[in-house]
Amino acid sequence: MAQLPETTVYLFDLQKSGKTYQVNKPQIISKRIGYNNQPYFSPDGNYLFYVSSMDTSNTEIFRYDLRKKKSKRITKTKEPEYSPRYTPDMSRLSCVRVEKDKTTQHFYTYNLAGKKPINILPDLVSIGYYDWISHNEFLSFELPEPFYLVRHNIQSNKKDTIAQNIGRNFYYARNKNKIIYVDKSDSINWKIRLIATENLKPNKKTARKLENPILTETLPNEEDYCLMQDGSILMGHEGKLFYKKNPFRFPNSTWEEWIDLHSFGISSFYRIAISADNTKLALVTYSGKKP
Repeated sequence: MAQLPETTVYLFDLQKSGKTYQVNKPQIISKRIGYNNQPYFSPDGNYLFYVSSMDTSNTEIFRYDLRKKKSKRITKTKEPEYSPRYTPDMSRLSCVRVEKDKTTQHFYTYNLAGKKPINILPDLVSIGYYDWISHNEFLSFELPEPFYLVRHNIQSNKKDTIAQNIGRNFYYARNKNKIIYVDKSDSINWKIRLIATENLKPNKKTARKLENPILTETLPNEEDYCLMQDGSILMGHEGKLFYKKNPFRFPNSTWEEWIDLHSFGISSFYRIAISADNTKLALVTYSGKKP
C-alpha cells in the first residue's frame, strides 16, 4: 500500500455508428499524478466513481458528475478506500477499506456524503474486490493466494467458496443471472468462466463440484474486461480495445480489434468500465510496469 502505482482515469464518449462504435472526446477526469483508479459508472448514468490518492498510501472516493463534468471528493478518512460503488438500493456507497494496521481489509458502506461508516461483516478481514448480487448477498475476491471467490449472505452470515485461482475482475451479470470470473488456474491460458448453476445450490451435499463452463479465453495475460448491454465483452491489450460478440449467445465468436487508442496517445491501460447505456467508456492508464 505504501507504493501505489502511477495511474490516470480517462473518460471517452462512445457513439454507435451502424454496427460499430466510435470513441471520441477523451478527457482526464482524475489528477495527472498519483494513484487514480477503479472507475465505476452509477446505474442511473449520472456519475463515475473512482478512487484517488491523497498521499503515498491513502486513497479516497471521488465522484465525477457526467453532466457537470466536475469531480467531488466524497470520503475524508484516515483509512484508504477502494472499489467504490452504490449498494443495490443506491442509498449508500460500498467499498473495501484498509484499516490502520495496513493489513485488515473490511467491507464497508458509507452514506452518500461519505459519512456514517458501517462495517458489513466484521469477521471478513481479507476482502480484495466485490460485486453485489442483491441487498443481502455479495461476491468477494479474498486473500491470500490462490485468490478465491466467495458468496456471502449478510443476514445469515453464511459463506460459500465457489471458485479458486481467480482474477480480480468478476461480475454478477444481472440481466443474465450469471456469475462470471477469470480462471487463472492455468498460469498461461486464462479463461472467463461461468459459475455452473449446480455449484450455486444451497446445502449441496456432494463435495465434488461440476466444472464451470468456459465463456471465452482471455487475451494474453489480460484479466480486465467489461460487459456491454448485449452481453458482448470488451478487453484491452497492448494499447488497443478488443471486442468479442456476445459469447453467451455466440460461443464461437472471436476477439476482434475494436479501437486503437494509440491515436489518443494511450499505449498502456488495464482497468476498463462502460456505462449502463453504453455511451461512456472509462479506462485506467499506467506508466512503467503493469500494476
